[in-house]
Amino acid sequence: MFEEGNLLFFRPFLFKNGAESQDKFFLVLKKLDGDILLASLPTSKDHVPSDLEVKHGCLNIPERMFNVFVLLSGENVAVREDGTFFAFKKNTFIYGANLDVYPVERFDLQERMAQTTIEKIGTLDEAVFTEIVACLSESKMVKNKYRRILKG
Repeated sequence: MFEEGNLLFFRPFLFKNGAESQDKFFLVLKKLDGDILLASLPTSKDHVPSDLEVKHGCLNIPERMFNVFVLLSGENVAVREDGTFFAFKKNTFIYGANLDVYPVERFDLQERMAQTTIEKIGTLDEAVFTEIVACLSESKMVKNKYRRILKG
């Protein structure tokens, strides 16, 4: 389930910082030794500067300290286990500044304790996943250690 390129859905996601739990998508970007995941929590919150067009793909503006990868609503981005396609219902944003690492054992424990349920939505289209990783690995908004992981 926790393989690179997998799109998961947590009901609810328990945030590290203690923020209020909520249902969240979870995109596995890289699986590291020791079952540590580098991941993004895609969001429908649009923080794209108002003078820029929201369109599919990478938006990297170093001079404005802004980086996001946009997936448009209705766009087929993942393949489900049954071979059907998955598309987000809303425009969805993957912000470079919001990547983080998570130990798989934490999620296993949360599931065993019935604190959350985790559903595998599907596997991202290979071309889309490659675009996302390239976008994030070149961004100054992504922490250096995460950029090295993405490039490795």
